[in-house]
Amino acid sequence: MSVLTVGEAQIHRVEELRIPNTIAYFTEDEDLLAANRHWLAPHFLDENDSFDLVFQSWIFEADDRVVLVDPCTGNGKPHPVPFFDNLEVPFIERMSETGYRPEDIDLVVCSHLHHDHCGWNTQLRDGKWMPTFPNARYIMRRSEFERWGPQRDRHPVFDYNESVFERSVQPVVDAGLAELVSGSHRLTAGIVVEPAPGHTLGHQMLHLVSGGQHAFFTGDCFHHPIQLVEPAIPFGDAEDLEQAIAMRRKLVELSADNGALLIAAHLPAPYAVRARREGGDLHLAAAGTQEDLK
Repeated sequence: MSVLTVGEAQIHRVEELRIPNTIAYFTEDEDLLAANRHWLAPHFLDENDSFDLVFQSWIFEADDRVVLVDPCTGNGKPHPVPFFDNLEVPFIERMSETGYRPEDIDLVVCSHLHHDHCGWNTQLRDGKWMPTFPNARYIMRRSEFERWGPQRDRHPVFDYNESVFERSVQPVVDAGLAELVSGSHRLTAGIVVEPAPGHTLGHQMLHLVSGGQHAFFTGDCFHHPIQLVEPAIPFGDAEDLEQAIAMRRKLVELSADNGALLIAAHLPAPYAVRARREGGDLHLAAAGTQEDLK
């Protein structure tokens, strides 16, 4: 069952896991929360000022291509954070409930190469990490690939991403399935990957246009919608906070200009945000359909 619709494209969701969270990890500014509670609640902020941080992938079909965005953490992969350590999750079985099998996927788009956005690139078979989606092209930004691969010694070390490249990226390259892109790169008539730096230096987003409607799969440009209201709110390790701030502002403008859904990697239902202009002001709302702001 699809959870979102963009033109003729039905957007399906495959959940790996979710972690209960509190808005206090983002902000304790009561005035800011009070001013935005009318649209954050109940979807992105409950009565206890909590929400779920969801780890999920997106699957859709457009231009005769089946696309999977951000393939989560994956099973059997060691991790210093217990939530993610050596998972045993029926992800592939959940994926089959959308009507798609791993061999049906034509394009895998990784917004960036943190563990929870590229993990299901591979599965362990006979003691070796092998591509999960054997018929797919895996779309990664060249600068992101180099940052975590051949040029990693030039960058800070993040313990939570140690050995992810070797397990979840290099096997795809060795199989000849990786496609490294730069700039704004068109995959099909209606699918473009675009630079979206900040969270990581090589972060990208996917822009889908179908039937005259737009959606941006924004990866980790923001983890909670309050960061679109106050872009300087940090969460996690942004490699370049100034670029992350600029990117969040840009996303709000893009959404308002195009009526576009902003589909972030970790939002709970209804999974997206949309901006609109009213007079000289920009307004945000939880979004699930093209009618939600009317």
